[in-house]
Amino acid sequence: MHQALFLPEIAHNIFEFLNPFISGPRESYQPNPLRLQDLVAVAKTCHALSGPALDVLWDTHLCFGPLLLCLPPSLVQVRVRVYGSDDDSDSEEEDYDETSSSNRYEDRRIHLIRNPVPSDLLRMLPYARRIKWIGLPKAKCRWPLPRTFTIPNYITNWLLSVYPMEFFLPRLTHMHCPNKVMGDSDDREDVDISLAPLSHTNLTSLEFYPAFDQEVEGWPSFPILVNDLPQLKRMILHVYVWKLYPHVLYTGAIAPLCSFLNLEHLDLTISGHHPEGLGPAGLELNFPRLLKLKVSSEIDFAVGFLIAVQSTVLHTLDLNVERHHEVLAAEHANLHEHLDRRRLFPSLQCLTISSNFHFMMSLIKAVHASALHSIFLTITSTSGAPNIVRPLIALISSKRGWESSLRTIIINQPRGQIYIPDDNSQYTFSIEDLLFFSHLHHIILYDLAAPLDNVICKNLATGWPDLVEFSFTHAIVMRGLFPDGRIAISRDPLPPVIATVDLNSLVAFARHCPKLSHLQLGVPLDLAELPVLDDETRTILSSRNTHSTCMRLSVDPKGPSPSNPKAMATFLAEVFPGREIKIILAESFCQQDRCKSSKECTLRINSVSFYSASSNTAFTLDLTAESGDRPVQPAQAEGSAELKRSLSLHAT
Repeated sequence: MHQALFLPEIAHNIFEFLNPFISGPRESYQPNPLRLQDLVAVAKTCHALSGPALDVLWDTHLCFGPLLLCLPPSLVQVRVRVYGSDDDSDSEEEDYDETSSSNRYEDRRIHLIRNPVPSDLLRMLPYARRIKWIGLPKAKCRWPLPRTFTIPNYITNWLLSVYPMEFFLPRLTHMHCPNKVMGDSDDREDVDISLAPLSHTNLTSLEFYPAFDQEVEGWPSFPILVNDLPQLKRMILHVYVWKLYPHVLYTGAIAPLCSFLNLEHLDLTISGHHPEGLGPAGLELNFPRLLKLKVSSEIDFAVGFLIAVQSTVLHTLDLNVERHHEVLAAEHANLHEHLDRRRLFPSLQCLTISSNFHFMMSLIKAVHASALHSIFLTITSTSGAPNIVRPLIALISSKRGWESSLRTIIINQPRGQIYIPDDNSQYTFSIEDLLFFSHLHHIILYDLAAPLDNVICKNLATGWPDLVEFSFTHAIVMRGLFPDGRIAISRDPLPPVIATVDLNSLVAFARHCPKLSHLQLGVPLDLAELPVLDDETRTILSSRNTHSTCMRLSVDPKGPSPSNPKAMATFLAEVFPGREIKIILAESFCQQDRCKSSKECTLRINSVSFYSASSNTAFTLDLTAESGDRPVQPAQAEGSAELKRSLSLHAT
């Protein structure tokens, strides 16, 4: 074994990639092939690896169930209540059986058979002290999670009080609070969960899903929660309010939030029913240390809540605002006027809005920050207005100080199609309007209608010398009528926009943007002639330090393949010297005999890898030597099918 693996920090970092709860697959919707059993096998390998492997294995769990199962079988028992049986009969309790059918819903409830003795508790201690996270994994899991256990409140209270928590759970920083904390009941007795034993631990993050429903006795008590956990700095709060108790929302959940004086990050989601009107606008919600705020709700609650929030240090605001179908447009206009008259969040640096166009405009007007760093806008509804991006950019340009402070602009209009009146052109704005912001690093434009040619690309490249990422996806433009302001009667789609950019645009960005790491343009690859670099451009490009970077050229399988892949690869190696170049080819090129052979060619200087989408194989072309025949393992498919005739470059 290598000596480096004897360092716990290095071994810990490596083993984190074996835990799907910590390092889930990114940009992939396939199940993670890793399982926790892999970490168990590593922990049994040797004493040197056992400690780091156990730390990673017990880092994240969905509940305290696995910890309780460390107790002797004579002490703990798991009973399964099965729902959804074939005869649809009442559920029955039975002993836990791992081989039970996974097609049925099983409520696995933990019970204590007898009172534990001190020797029993010692079996949990080596594992409890390694736990950092109880709740949904930090990594985005796009596959079914393991089944959790139902733990009665009296067992939870016993677990939290049987041993000093600062020694029993010293690393615990995040916990998912039971849904009906301080009001749940079980088969034995009615008992409330007390989180007070955790008040002297490192627990600073709580995930809580309270429900103010018809079971009034089970309503949560936020004042008790404040007394138990005054040290909380982060709270994920999803509140559900039943239709008969909308008035309880503000007094029972919203107002008590101000009592968390150390709160720095609040993720608030409101579902169900709430009082009509602005609601919390009449309150003063003072959060002296709040840095990040995320709100997901309907528009009237969001407006009232934003007006009520008082924070002088808030730097990140994330809003996901929905429009209630029963609220009239006139009422929404009144809500927008309340925002227009405000001067909110002077310390804001990052603004994310997912809402309709009118709410978005009103909120941007109300933001009084002069040093905004990034803005991410997702336009969910336009109410029939096609030309919305131009006034949106004009409003952002009019904000004082933003022309020099903005580094990131992301605009997304995820509707698939843009409807425009018959007398308008097929473009709704010009990307050159964004040149007003000369210090931009990241510009991402999704599903927008704007012209793009070599001249515009050169202007963009020279106007953004600090550019790191530029991505532009053109929308499908439709002619349409707007009889009621909401529904567009579509006609035939306009002819597709002809790509007027070529590899000269790529050269312009490569020359004028030395920090560029991601570029997505509509560059056709079936070009008969490749541009020739002048001496000045070649000197500039070759003088840059580009080691440890790579470039990926993605081609949609439905689009054309490079007419001369080797010449294309040679040209790209000249534009990006010293980089590893990977080209994902269209299916038509993959049908050639050379691709079917599934061979790899050794590279000496620049590696040009070709991926076959049809045969799921890969090979490499050598730019400096003849290719050799060496069989390789099939490469895994990459998510490039959604890139339609576009050039996508990634530097890592």
